[in-house]
Amino acid sequence: MFDKEIRITGKHGQYMNMLSNNFGETGAKLFNRNIDVYVQAPLVGFLFQRKADKDMTTKDNSGKLFDAHILKDQMITSQDNLTFNMQLILLLDKDYESDEEKRIDKAFRNFGKDENDLELFNSYARGGIEVLYERLIQGASKPDNFIENLTIFTDDITHLFNDNIDKEQLISLLQ
Repeated sequence: MFDKEIRITGKHGQYMNMLSNNFGETGAKLFNRNIDVYVQAPLVGFLFQRKADKDMTTKDNSGKLFDAHILKDQMITSQDNLTFNMQLILLLDKDYESDEEKRIDKAFRNFGKDENDLELFNSYARGGIEVLYERLIQGASKPDNFIENLTIFTDDITHLFNDNIDKEQLISLLQ
């Protein structure tokens, strides 16, 4: 698994390319490469509970379907991170599989044997790509907008996922 070139199509390919391409006069990027987006996007999609179906309709001005490629060597280089992320999602997604033992089996004993598991991962990746695009790029026109969006996004993640942690209880668990 994660050992061959992949292609992300439609609006997700368009968004992925926008997330990993230079913007503005500064030449700054939010992500260096498409693979960097693909590694992070499923986690963002899962955290924000956002999945998306494949889009085969969004085309460029010439009528060609937007797409983003991730080369085989980049996939292989990132295989450990992608595997870990997929196992994490399979372990945590109670909506996909409610039985804890079956989630463990999917994540470890039977990892990669069910094509539906990879489709779940990719649906979270597409959802995460949408979240990243909407939160970081959409509506931004100059580099300062991107920096502001990134700051707001990281603050939102902190508030959504860290403010509910009882720090005293966490410290007591570590002792």
